Amino acid sequence: MSIDSQQRQRFLCQSDALSEGQYLEYRLPSVDVATIGHDVGPIDVIVTRYQGAVRAWLNVCPHQGRSLSLAPGRFITDEDNRLVCCVHGAVFEPNEGRCISGPCLNASLKAVPVIETNGEVCLLSLED
Repeated sequence: MSIDSQQRQRFLCQSDALSEGQYLEYRLPSVDVATIGHDVGPIDVIVTRYQGAVRAWLNVCPHQGRSLSLAPGRFITDEDNRLVCCVHGAVFEPNEGRCISGPCLNASLKAVPVIETNGEVCLLSLED
């Protein structure tokens, strides 16, 4: 993904802080309309690396809108390192964030755009 003058970045972490299969959580004071579709804050974002690529979603289960984390920054995963909602056990695959088991089957986590460049992982938003 190339970055042009119409895109902004918000630093999340150094690239080497995110290993393959790891799930990290970042609290952002606010996220703008262009990133997630509405202006909110603060918001928690889940970031992972899957097959070398960085992925990120809002930390909100599509079933009932609750946090997926057991505690801040602590996630449950299954034997295949898929993310598991701590409340109702919905299982999400790490590529697209789609629920493959549980009460919100086939629903997806709300993706947030990220980019990895110059050794940094950043949240990416498009300016209006």
